[in-house]
Amino acid sequence: MKRLFQVALFIGLFSVSSFAKGGFGDRLFFQVGGTIGADVMNMTGVIAKGTPLETEYSSLNVNYATLALSGRVNLLEISNNSSLGLTLRPSGSFGRAYNDAGGGSSTMLRLPFTFDFHSGAAATVATRAKTGFTIGVGAEYVMYPLGNPVAVAPDPNGLDRDRDIKAKWFQPVVVAGIKFTGKHYYCREINFKASFSTASSMTTQYYGKIDSWQTVGFMVSFMQFLNY
Repeated sequence: MKRLFQVALFIGLFSVSSFAKGGFGDRLFFQVGGTIGADVMNMTGVIAKGTPLETEYSSLNVNYATLALSGRVNLLEISNNSSLGLTLRPSGSFGRAYNDAGGGSSTMLRLPFTFDFHSGAAATVATRAKTGFTIGVGAEYVMYPLGNPVAVAPDPNGLDRDRDIKAKWFQPVVVAGIKFTGKHYYCREINFKASFSTASSMTTQYYGKIDSWQTVGFMVSFMQFLNY
């Protein structure tokens, strides 16, 4: 019981010091937002290469609705108007795949980490700038789809057995954002994210290995700062 009290006291003191003026909490920034339709990813590859089931495919996934979150910690505050930070930008999406097999509904979860440079608005809590920008690089973990596999190509042998995929992978990402202060001094951001991956092969849940794996993605989202 005594140890539990000590842990609770430590957490309480840490929370107070973190979010007090000038504490660690001043380096934390949170956002929520998303996009409608402006989130696409094209995927290509060769399924079951060198076997009777070999199939080349190209599938365009359009996310109709994407919910995006963002949590950032400033690792280095260069000045009141500039900082370097580490940001987690998780997003969940619902959409549809378009391809020669007819595609189908799909879901996608992405967990990108980026190292960013921030300038102007929301760079630090001390800035008074009304506009600013962000640019960063990193990598994201992708789960596609979350539910049932997605058909990406018809059976080239005409046996009515669509080629389905369900995969998880890492890919590089680049982000850029334009920040501006709106009504009631709330800061907002229009964020652009581009992704690209290429690999000699990728292991999936269906049909095993996919060769010549490649993805290209782009998303434009609107983000609202919650604590700036």
